[in-house]
Amino acid sequence: MKRLSTCLLIALIAGCGGGGGGSTPPVEPTGIPESYYPVSIGAKWAYDVTASGVDSFIDEVVITGTRLISGVNAWVFSEINPEGDGLPAESYYAKDARAFTYLGSSYSSGWLDSIVSSFDLMRFDGTFSASPLLNIANADIGEDLDGDGINERVDVQINGVVEGHETLQTNLGSFSNTARLRYDITGTVKASTGLSATFHETLHEWRAPEVGNLRQIISMTADGITESMSLEVRGLSVNGVVAGVLAPKELLGALADQNSDTTRPGEPGLASDGTRYLLVSNRQTDSGRQWIGQFVGPDGQAQDSIIEISPVTDLWGPASVVWNGSYYLVITGGGSAFGVYAQRVSATGEVLDAYPGTDLASDGYNRALAAGGGQWLAVYGRTNTTGTLFGRFISSSGLAGTEFTIATGYAGYEAPAVAFNGENFVVVWEANSTPEYPSATDLYAIRISPQGTIVDAAPFAVSTAPEAQLWPQIACDATNCLVTWVDRRNYSEPGDMYGAFVTRDGTLLNGPPATGGIPIATGETANAGYPALAFTGSEYVAAWSRGAFMYNPPGSTGIYAARVSTDGTAITSAPGIAVSGTPESYTQYVYPTLAASSSGVLAVWLKNTEIFGTTKSIAGTVIWPKVSR
Repeated sequence: MKRLSTCLLIALIAGCGGGGGGSTPPVEPTGIPESYYPVSIGAKWAYDVTASGVDSFIDEVVITGTRLISGVNAWVFSEINPEGDGLPAESYYAKDARAFTYLGSSYSSGWLDSIVSSFDLMRFDGTFSASPLLNIANADIGEDLDGDGINERVDVQINGVVEGHETLQTNLGSFSNTARLRYDITGTVKASTGLSATFHETLHEWRAPEVGNLRQIISMTADGITESMSLEVRGLSVNGVVAGVLAPKELLGALADQNSDTTRPGEPGLASDGTRYLLVSNRQTDSGRQWIGQFVGPDGQAQDSIIEISPVTDLWGPASVVWNGSYYLVITGGGSAFGVYAQRVSATGEVLDAYPGTDLASDGYNRALAAGGGQWLAVYGRTNTTGTLFGRFISSSGLAGTEFTIATGYAGYEAPAVAFNGENFVVVWEANSTPEYPSATDLYAIRISPQGTIVDAAPFAVSTAPEAQLWPQIACDATNCLVTWVDRRNYSEPGDMYGAFVTRDGTLLNGPPATGGIPIATGETANAGYPALAFTGSEYVAAWSRGAFMYNPPGSTGIYAARVSTDGTAITSAPGIAVSGTPESYTQYVYPTLAASSSGVLAVWLKNTEIFGTTKSIAGTVIWPKVSR
């Protein structure tokens, strides 16, 4: 239970006001079982918090251990951000066969917290509503609120009731037999002058068996003034149940000094071997640049020490990483630092090919990578041969095949992406629609066999809608591939998120190209850039960077995602899943990158700070599958 607010009461007494209050719920001597209050070390809940007068923020609660509190062995619930100011705190709870009891916390927002320091939140013996959970009369609050030199006193009572049970639908999924609890906290502050002020706080809480607290809605009223707070679960990991999105964690830090150039360090690379993930980025050192790697566990936590993939060099840029069933292949360069280089890394982090590894193209740029049939296909452009897209296969032993032309003859192209559909590789890219109007771009695709044969006689259009279609992404399920992109058919800036499916035989679904496509996120709920895409084995997850800096342009900013079913009929409704939370001041969240494992999808992104004296970093969190309980 969130602690009570006292700011309204202080203002009320100081201003000599009065009045207010609320009704007490009906008394029913019932409760809910112990299973609704799971406690185990490592259990974790994350919430999106909205409060009066405060920007929304993310809080995460973790049971970190036990501690003796007033002689009672209590569970320690550690919060990372209970007030939205980034300051952590702890609360303490005891649980036995009789009750789940609040025993206080490490923080205090005023005198009321010190008075309400211990009471039963739930009684398991059938007496939950038989009597007040707390009943304090004429307590000294320890403060002089009206300035006459005498401390005020207070009466406080807390009553609880189980209002009913329901199936609760959340962004995590569906939770049956959820209990809806109501707590009423009423009280009267009595000033030494004879004046008094009453207050009433109502807290509704939804708890599901085995997973605990999913939602809270809190309202406090004093003298006609109301403050409110709501908590909505965004992710949890408890009793073997993992769902939703937990609070982001920093995975790689100190990558570059602050500035507005997002290309340094650029887009991170990310892949999974099915269990854990390899994250690759570029970092600055006192003597140059260096590509590094970091393993991330299925829980989204960094593991092991940093892997030095390259020595210190003068090269920088984005990275691509793909697992082929035996090894990771890391492609570095291909940004403003021309040249595309490939190195293999084992599942244990051993760099198998000394830097720079295989030189795929010394003037290569705009690289993309996919695996199929135990090998990799690298796709890239060359600065010395404009309007042409090239490819090379790399074997599991690290040997590169002969370079071949994938497509040529376009006015210009950017941002290739490639995936394996189980039979062929599918390459999709962005091309200028006409040389005279280079900002209007279209999307094209072509299939390539694992033997290097171009399957289609000519590239086929995915989208030729008006204005620009940008940054295509592609991933495949057992039947089709989904292509997603930023679409500006409706306006020039910033862009909607669209998608379309392509069958194994190269047929475009959701067409025709000039007008078709599936809207994934549109309008201000999109404000999209830098899309990413992954297939989990049962659904697609599409992500994008929404906006730039905090609330600029208007609307929420940060990394957002949507779940898309394999037939495109089920898409997470607007505004999507808020993955990252709001960026810090003068910081952009860009280049979201996704990789799927057997347990979920890891989303990572660049925190590009422009605050003097700070450094850029990569943060991330796991997007777990939806649950139905």
